[in-house]
Amino acid sequence: MNWLVLLAGGRGERFWPLSRRAHPKQFLPLLSSRSLLQETRERVVDLFSPERVLVVTGEAYVGCVREQLPDLRADQILAEPAGRGTAASVAWAAQSIAASDPDAVLAVLPSDHAVAQPSRFQERLGRALEHAAAHGEMTLFGIVPDRPDTGFGYIEIASAPGDGASRVVRFVEKPDTGEAVRMVESGRFLWNSGMFMLPLPALEEAFLRFMPRCWEASGELLASGSVGPFLELDSVSLDVGIMERMAELAVFALNVGWDDVGSFEAVARLQKGRATEGVVLEDSRDVVVLGDEGPLVAGIGLQGLVIVRTPDAVLILPPEHAQSVRTIVRRLQAAGRPDLL
Repeated sequence: MNWLVLLAGGRGERFWPLSRRAHPKQFLPLLSSRSLLQETRERVVDLFSPERVLVVTGEAYVGCVREQLPDLRADQILAEPAGRGTAASVAWAAQSIAASDPDAVLAVLPSDHAVAQPSRFQERLGRALEHAAAHGEMTLFGIVPDRPDTGFGYIEIASAPGDGASRVVRFVEKPDTGEAVRMVESGRFLWNSGMFMLPLPALEEAFLRFMPRCWEASGELLASGSVGPFLELDSVSLDVGIMERMAELAVFALNVGWDDVGSFEAVARLQKGRATEGVVLEDSRDVVVLGDEGPLVAGIGLQGLVIVRTPDAVLILPPEHAQSVRTIVRRLQAAGRPDLL
């Protein structure tokens, strides 16, 4: 059977001041009236039975998940005692599923992506799941790039992307601009999306080979609730800990208007033209105002800015500095201002 595993444990510090410790970005309606988590679940709702959905999140966010996905049972929400990277999250989810469905195929999806063509995405996910089940091999989505972006990791594939599965040649970490241009122009590279279709037997074998401590610690957490071994784990992504070490991987090219909602730069790009109340701008262009609460925002002669407002804080930045929002969070921590975090 196919299972959906939604990863919803991030703290979302790059989305301060909208994202706070008690309510991080995956629970925010950044792109529509629904949260990123709700949108992720909704776009694949026809592929998974309601009882075959797991959400991996932090202990502090269980209430948010229950509020936004009220059809889930309590045992469908896995509350990690601390974040230890996506490898640990997937290991815990996999062992939770193995108890009742040892031959399952897991679709592992982060809950912070945007997809302009959800029907096409669902169709491609269905095909990728069928491939993973039929061949018993780890499979992933690679995004057909539309620009030489240096913010993504890349996947080199053995042939030009087509409708079916391709073979992964290698992973490339975030490149510089020149290398990114060359890779995109070659037509043989895809962005690494962080979305995986994983047959449980192959996944377990990979964990026992490459990350046995992670598998064992997750098993102890599931079996007895023992958190000690889990807390001793290093924070490692599934990409680095498992996928990049595999000799044989299949990849499906995805071209569905995908975007990684990883910073305010991405939100601004996706939100252009969206009307926001309480904003008065004169002689200004390329200015995006986010946040529906807070004071009136007025500006004259502004260009190329993102303005984020909340009742107790306002953030102003050029989109190219969106990755630096964490520095503001660090300064507030150092200044002893938990009330703003």
